[in-house]
Amino acid sequence: MKASEYIGQDGVGLSRLIKHKQVSRREVLEAGIHLIESMNPRINAVIFENFGVLPLQEHQYSISPLDGVPFLLKDVNLYSSDMPTTFGSCYFRGASAKPDSVIVDRWRRAGLVILGKTNTPEFAAEFVTEPRAFGITRNPQGYDLTVGGSSGGAAAAVASGMVPVAHATDLGGSIRIPAACCGIFGFKPTAGLNPTEPYFQEIAGGLNSDHVISRTVRDSAASLDITSAGFSNGTSFLEGLNRRVPELTIGMCLKDPVGRLCGSDQRDAVLRAAQVLEAHGHHIVEYQYPDGLDATPWFDHLWIFDIVRLVDERAREIGRAPTTEDLEPLTFHLLEKAKAGAIAAHVRARDARRAYTIRYLESMRGIDICLTPTLAVNPPHVGSLNFNAFTDVDAWSKAGYEFAPFSIPSNISGQPSASCPYFKNSVGLSVGVQLSGKPGDDLLVLQLCAQLEMSSDANLKELSEA
Repeated sequence: MKASEYIGQDGVGLSRLIKHKQVSRREVLEAGIHLIESMNPRINAVIFENFGVLPLQEHQYSISPLDGVPFLLKDVNLYSSDMPTTFGSCYFRGASAKPDSVIVDRWRRAGLVILGKTNTPEFAAEFVTEPRAFGITRNPQGYDLTVGGSSGGAAAAVASGMVPVAHATDLGGSIRIPAACCGIFGFKPTAGLNPTEPYFQEIAGGLNSDHVISRTVRDSAASLDITSAGFSNGTSFLEGLNRRVPELTIGMCLKDPVGRLCGSDQRDAVLRAAQVLEAHGHHIVEYQYPDGLDATPWFDHLWIFDIVRLVDERAREIGRAPTTEDLEPLTFHLLEKAKAGAIAAHVRARDARRAYTIRYLESMRGIDICLTPTLAVNPPHVGSLNFNAFTDVDAWSKAGYEFAPFSIPSNISGQPSASCPYFKNSVGLSVGVQLSGKPGDDLLVLQLCAQLEMSSDANLKELSEA
């Protein structure tokens, strides 16, 4: 299979070629391996390779719409039986592999073939993917631009064509931010829709959602069929993409939750997305986030105790506490923050989260979907948002949230939310727009994303001239 043929298909497309015997599983997997071997030295998206234990046997039938598709795991949250999970940290070098997490087992049973693991900032804690342990991941849209974080390795692997779909996680935008930076599709499901067991009952206090990054909406929907609770009760997100979408009220917002206006490229992309959605029969209205949605004083205390647990477990396992050679300065800062705040800070943060969620979802009572930019500005250069580039923690935090302020509300409220890459600026850089629905409205968000996916800048021009 030629590289161009492989890259020209999404995961569902590759699986259909296999099912109809137009190409073999072996040929597809060898094409994926070849692209990883040829492209990864420059991009540095894949940090562990898993090429030696490939299930290359042919199947007489397709197990799922993604059967036979090359796949990558992110090096955080999930465990796999054939590779270690290091959380992007030097402290976990030499860690042993563990039996598959539930969601990993579901991907395997559906026929996806896990070829390796992707890069992530240490403990998925940064807006960029530049960990000390594995180095900088480069952006296929421009090697000097950040891939974002924390699923930057996954996003770069998919954007470059190494794999059509890859595991990603989203605690505060970690699927949508790198998807927007790299010009691909990223969907964060409703919190709790995908499983976290058996190693965690919940991750990041319930903020996090594990799912995938992909080039197409249907690959994301197909993976959600495989992994979510809906897979067992007959609900199909993939089939649902073809259902009629009701006329919706979509609230368009160009200011972030604390009132800052987005950049001009982001404004233009949102306005063009609104134009497309309006042409599909939806009603566009202005929306503003309610007052009181600044979560920065307490947000970290919802999730940093996971790091404390992981570091403590590792210390007991290897018999020593971490040194400055083992953990990055940001991680030590977060450990100290957790220690200083203790459980009382976590309880206060949970109370603040409940109040925030009520206020935010109440503000959406008159709309079905919230339309915003994914990022407030275009992706900055590599190194500019790395924690180590700042001498002041508050300055680092401020810069990060000014770059990506639109994603966190959906994590706090547990909403489904997606970044769509279908609009470009004057120099050809993809600019992400974000669609966020109410909790449980995952299919509705995916359907709207599919409507946007059918459009492009070219036919938007035709639409405006009609």
